[in-house]
Amino acid sequence: MSSEAPAKRKTLGQIEVMRALAVTGIFLYHLWSDVPKAGTENPFGPWFGALLSQGWMGVILFNIVTGFVLTLPFAGPAARPMPSYFQFMRHRLLRICPNYYIGLVFWTLVAVIAGKGGAALLSSFVQHALFVHTLNPAVFFDIVPAYWWMGLLAQFYLAYPLLWKLFTKFGPRKAALLLCGGCWGLWAVLEVLAKLMPGSTFAMCNYLFYFNLPYRLGEFALGMYLCALWRDPVANPVLSQGLSVGEAFKCKRRLAVAGFALLVGWGCLVGIPGPVLLVTHLYWLAVVFCGGAAIFFMDSMDRLGVWKPVSVYAGLSYSIYLMHQPILAYASEWVRPQMEPFSAFIFLTGVCGLASVLVAMVTDKAVARINEKIG
Repeated sequence: MSSEAPAKRKTLGQIEVMRALAVTGIFLYHLWSDVPKAGTENPFGPWFGALLSQGWMGVILFNIVTGFVLTLPFAGPAARPMPSYFQFMRHRLLRICPNYYIGLVFWTLVAVIAGKGGAALLSSFVQHALFVHTLNPAVFFDIVPAYWWMGLLAQFYLAYPLLWKLFTKFGPRKAALLLCGGCWGLWAVLEVLAKLMPGSTFAMCNYLFYFNLPYRLGEFALGMYLCALWRDPVANPVLSQGLSVGEAFKCKRRLAVAGFALLVGWGCLVGIPGPVLLVTHLYWLAVVFCGGAAIFFMDSMDRLGVWKPVSVYAGLSYSIYLMHQPILAYASEWVRPQMEPFSAFIFLTGVCGLASVLVAMVTDKAVARINEKIG
């Protein structure tokens, strides 16, 4: 029996590890996108590029973690009551807007100075600032392409109080099944209609919804469901018996590892399932889910996550996400002609990685001062 159950801490170390892994995967994916030849022209072979090309799955992990963390205060016997809708949205927007607006304003000004603004830059900026850019395919990859996720995140916040009412009314399992089934069922229907009628409104919706809540709600709902289980003493021996995570969930950890290995092995030997995007996405969601569960059920990951370098890096992950992509894009334009692809990849990993962390630290300090003044 553990002398200190992880549930007694305010911070779950495993969540910090997952945040760190998610933002690192996204960083490497964007770096690979800027220096794609590094994926094939390297000492390790083509598998290196194949691995880098899957770093986008960090977004799926972020979505699950977001659903989990947002639900922590409201789930379990000692749950706090859900605040009013206005209070909830005020708190969430104050959490994400300062960092986001700093990044949005800064990179918009850089684009203007670099002569990359374009005639529609002002309109694009306003739509980004209002979190509606993901509803307009003409602008949602403008300024900073990674900011499409901010529109999705804002949509989840807008829906969260209603989603939590669904969880409390029907119970976590039934609510999660309803949300996932509805989300992926709609996706299946629209994908069929889009193939039958290319160029139609159905096809446009099928494209847009991938970057918006209708298709991605299931990922957030999984996080909410897992949090409800974690906060339930009946389902969680960590709470009811004082066991460590590793002791309490040994069998589930082995199942998660086996599932992860089986899915990855299938993808390597047979190929990624891909008759339609929904099937492919559900495959990668299963990979992330099993990998994340394996991490969550490890005591070593819990300890690693509260180690200061990891916890600090994880705490910066939001601002790193907001700032890293343009740093990579502008730096790679200068570096690519000067170096071989793999050398450029290594150089950019070190220099842009450090720059992203430093800029994120400056951003977070500025936001802390803003929050002090706001109160």
